[in-house]
Amino acid sequence: MPLLDLARRAGPFVIVLAAGIWLWTVANDFAIKTTLGRAGPDLWPKIILVLLIGAAVWGIAEAFFKSRADDETSILIANASRSAGHEKDARQDLAAATDGASERHPRFAVAGIAAMLGYVAVIPYVGFLVATFLLLLAIMLAAGYTRVLRAAVISLIGAFVFFIVFQRVVYVSLPHGEGPFKELTLALMALLGVR
Repeated sequence: MPLLDLARRAGPFVIVLAAGIWLWTVANDFAIKTTLGRAGPDLWPKIILVLLIGAAVWGIAEAFFKSRADDETSILIANASRSAGHEKDARQDLAAATDGASERHPRFAVAGIAAMLGYVAVIPYVGFLVATFLLLLAIMLAAGYTRVLRAAVISLIGAFVFFIVFQRVVYVSLPHGEGPFKELTLALMALLGVR
């Protein structure tokens, strides 16, 4: 039975690890040539895959080193508190901190999915910058952030940072939008020196 429990805990991470390794081989086969010193189209997928593979390895290790099947404490917390001699206190603190936090709010998930679908629908018309601003704002408000003005400022800064990263660091062509949105995008690109 312990082997079956280990397979149940580690199995999903093994599948994610295998998928990540396979996707890495796919990213290696991208046949687009880039100029010297510029990032190729395989850079961002590989960065994400490194994080995905790292998370899968972490999950597998945690599944192997977790002491009991009913143990919900992270391996790091358990080992640190065990070495300090306060494992029982740490478990009680963790249980108190998460008490009531496991409630499910499906409306937040539905609102997040609706925001993402709306993002995909409007990005060709309003462009990357405006669509990303609206997406970030919608996610913050759907998650229960109550300060609308502060959420708008944070969303604007976030959208602009994403715009700069994609335009100046990774050289990704972004949707410009139509009409005044296209003019806004082109003005920002000119301001940043992007052609």
